[in-house]
Amino acid sequence: MKIKFFAHLALKTGEEREISLASCTYVGELRDLISSEFPEIALDLPNCMLAVNMEFKQDEDRLPETIEEIAVIPPVSGG
Repeated sequence: MKIKFFAHLALKTGEEREISLASCTYVGELRDLISSEFPEIALDLPNCMLAVNMEFKQDEDRLPETIEEIAVIPPVSGG
């Protein structure tokens, strides 16, 4: 499964990586998996939003059966 990282996360991990979701049912489990697979961003993840198939999800949300894309988006500010 492709996972995309944005902003400073992409600098730490690369913009796009592969990850296996075999054991994940909920978004929170996905967040834990990302943290263990990419420890360089583990401290950033609690403040990031996860988008699955271009929809923001909460940790308690169930992952859909078909996943096209996962994105990890850090907090942003505009001016």
